[in-house]
This record gives sequence, C-alpha cells and structure tokens, in this order.
Amino acid sequence: MRNSTSPMRALLFSERLGPPFDEGVKNVALNLGRQVAKSHQILTLTTGGENTPDLRIENLPAVNRLLWSHQLSRRIRSFAPDRICYLPTASMTPWSFLRALALSRHGGGKPVTMIALQPRRVTAVTRAVMARGFPERIIVQSERTARHLAGLGTRVVFVPVGVDRDRFSPAKPGEREALRHRFGIDVNAKAILHVGHINRNRNVQVLAAIQRLDGVQTVVLGSTSTGSDPALAAELAAAGVLVISRTIADPEALYRLADLYVFPCPPDRPIDQTPAIETPLSVLEAMACNLPVVISRFGGLPSLFEPGDGIIYVENPHDGEQWCRAALLGLAAGRGHTRVRTTPYPWQNFADAVLGLEGPWT
Repeated sequence: MRNSTSPMRALLFSERLGPPFDEGVKNVALNLGRQVAKSHQILTLTTGGENTPDLRIENLPAVNRLLWSHQLSRRIRSFAPDRICYLPTASMTPWSFLRALALSRHGGGKPVTMIALQPRRVTAVTRAVMARGFPERIIVQSERTARHLAGLGTRVVFVPVGVDRDRFSPAKPGEREALRHRFGIDVNAKAILHVGHINRNRNVQVLAAIQRLDGVQTVVLGSTSTGSDPALAAELAAAGVLVISRTIADPEALYRLADLYVFPCPPDRPIDQTPAIETPLSVLEAMACNLPVVISRFGGLPSLFEPGDGIIYVENPHDGEQWCRAALLGLAAGRGHTRVRTTPYPWQNFADAVLGLEGPWT
C-alpha cells in the first residue's frame, strides 16, 4: 500500500458533472477532486456534463450508457491511472456496477473504488459483478448499507464524506446582521435553516409547522440541479417559509446567518428510496458553522454523532409537533457546541480512503 505522501495518477469519473454545483453528488465530486489534486495528478472525466476547465473537468459527449466507448478507453489509457474512482450519479444501480467493470477494463485492469452515496437493493446483476471483484472496493455512507452489501465479494467500507472547515465556519462579528439584511430576514428573528431538494420524500413539509413558532423565520435553500416540487415550494411560501430556489455562490452565508439547522429526512424509507446522501453534507456544513442541529436518525448520522451538545434527534420524523419541540430545545442550546465534532471529517481523510492510502479510514 502506498503512503499518502507518494504521488499517484488518479482517475475520477462521474456522470453529468457541470455547473451549478449545488447538489450532493456534484459537491462530493468537486471536493474530492480538489483534495486529490493537492498531492496527486488527477483526471476528472464526465459524460452528459460540461467541460469545466477551471475545475479540471473534461466532458466526453459521445459515450454510451455502459461506458463501452473507444473515445473513453483511449482517454483513460493515455492517462494510465494508478487508481480509478467512480462516483455514480445514480448510486449502486445495476448499471453503475456494469460501468465500474467497463472503467476497470479501460484502465487495463486497475482497481476501481465506487463511492456509493445512497443505497439500493442488491440485484442479480449486482451480485454477479461483485462476485467477480468489481469494483474492488465500495465506500458507503452508513453502517446499514455496509451490512447490506457484506459478503458479496467486494470490500465495503463506511467512510463519511468530508467538510471544508475553512469555508464553513462561524460568522465573524457583525457578519450575521449584514447577511440578514442581504436576504431580507429580521435581525431579531430566530432563523431556522434547511438546505436541500424541495420534495416531499425529504419531509421538508415539516418546515411549515416549525414556521408557526413565535419569533421564527424558517429558510429553505433548494437545489437548482434537481427538480423541485413547485406545489410544495408554494405551500411552504404560503406558510411564511422563505424559499430560496436560485443558485447562491456562497451558501455558507445562509449557515452564518442562521440560529439552528434542521434536517428532517425520514430514516424509515425502503433502502432503494433513500432521499439524500446517507451522510448529509449539509449537516456537516451546519455543524462546522457551529449551529445546533435538529436531525432525524438518518443514514450514517447516528453512528457519527451522539445526541447532546447541540445535537438533537427527532424520533418520529413525521410528527410536526416533535420537530417544533426539538427546534425550541435547539434554539435554547444556542451556538458553540457542534463545530468541534466535525474535526475528524476533513476531505483529506475521505480522499485518502478513496485512493486506498494509509490513514484512519482504511
């Protein structure tokens, strides 16, 4: 095994990469690519996306669904990667396992690590490909998914995604008030934030109940990369929730103006209907900004964070009253407890695990 100080050539492939980078898969790809590039040579390829030279993303438009393409094969072989990292847009579908096999073939049999941000049911195709050792490793975002894939012929490791603690940091003196003016939020209100797709599968509708609390302004920042439910967005707006459905260059600004972060995604959906990355980036980002968080027992969160010190779990995510009570507890807890708990999760640890380097996650 290489030491993390030994440079290598790494290929990162993910479908449909391109601006705006305002949803989970794209953000993981972007941060992973940046981190790997600090110590190694990286080629980031996509198909169905856009050439983005400033982010070193190269788009190959004429590639079929299974990635059996002479153009793609020539590009990968000319780069001669030591490691191949595959981040599927649609995580762990049968198609993604067949694509992992194709990427390995294009790379001359070099090992492939698949990053599975969301779980899926194991199909006959999945079993057949995994039994042949493809991909060599799968990095997942919860212990539940690791157990789900255990014993199928591929090494499975639970490694949480990372957070940029320099970018996501608490507000400086006076910054919170200035940001409140920028977004039209009362400086005296208690601002409660959620960042993510506006759809009912994510249980975002509970924000309307929280908005009814006295002195509260609830804010939701939706992604423009994925479709939002316009009826739900209108319902939230009618309830008084501030719905922001445009791309913001500095989403960290919303965390800095907030008093509390809420992540209401239910943990009880079937394994192939998980509505978010199992270690949600937004929860890590909110905690890095030192916000108290009110969250469900979703995905990898219970394994990473014990309750207390600004972390409050809602046991029944479909009960709006529980969210209201938990929000009041979180507001009473105040800031200053959660940032320290993100210290173990820099993007460096995640990148080292993806590359199979020595480190705390391998």
